Amino acid sequence: MNYEFLDDIKEKILKDINSISVFSKNIAQSISFTLNDIYKLFNYSQKFDKLIKEFQNINWEEVDEKVAENFIKSMSFIFDVTKKSNPISYAVFYSMQYTFWQVVVIGGIIKDKKLSARLLSNSLSLFGKEPKDLTIQDSVTDELLIESSVFNNKIKELTEKYGKETGMFDLGDYEKDGIVLKFEGGDLLYSLHKATMFIKAIKNEDNTWNLEGEINDTYDFTEFKDLKEYVDNKEEIFTDIFSTLLNNFGVVSYEYGVIKKYDIKIKFNFSNYKIK
Repeated sequence: MNYEFLDDIKEKILKDINSISVFSKNIAQSISFTLNDIYKLFNYSQKFDKLIKEFQNINWEEVDEKVAENFIKSMSFIFDVTKKSNPISYAVFYSMQYTFWQVVVIGGIIKDKKLSARLLSNSLSLFGKEPKDLTIQDSVTDELLIESSVFNNKIKELTEKYGKETGMFDLGDYEKDGIVLKFEGGDLLYSLHKATMFIKAIKNEDNTWNLEGEINDTYDFTEFKDLKEYVDNKEEIFTDIFSTLLNNFGVVSYEYGVIKKYDIKIKFNFSNYKIK
């Protein structure tokens, strides 16, 4: 095959490398690669460009589950940890992963999940940028908690265990481990991975409760998951597939530095909360 037309691409990549902060000039000058290597990277890039355009046009609410699963898996080639060791392939695969996650945030499969999109967007790092920790307290997140069976069941458990006799309890000691919350579906599943809750509660005369607390988590992707491990609700197959694939893609992007970890604090203050 004639690779002469790739000479310009090779020169452009070398110039681009010199302009990227994570590569020093000495490293860029010492890189050894062939035109065949560049051709392979060019093919990866062309394949990705084609898929990402299709990705943006999919209606994820209507697409067949199996089709969606296969399509998401077709993007898995950009999450190749073996490409991380070579600075040139690292830069190319880093850029593809960054673009993928931007599309997921802006108009991809979590477009109806505002909290997930916000947290993911904050974690994206463009060659070394560090994210800021987030403190969240708003009506959208309040509604997510109020509608969450995991949250409601935990509140019911705590009120029965600690507040039945006294009508109040204080589990707001931040020096302790906190109460573990493992969300099983919806926006909170994509948003929080190993969340802990601290809470204070006072019972009202009408048997409602005033709740004040916060849910803390570190936004990161450090562990690969399988389908059975990530979601217990087998009826939500679509959520199961997507949450698992996105988590495992996130683990690779975390290794690349595309996704950076940071701390999340979700505050809530509910008056006249009814035990469900």
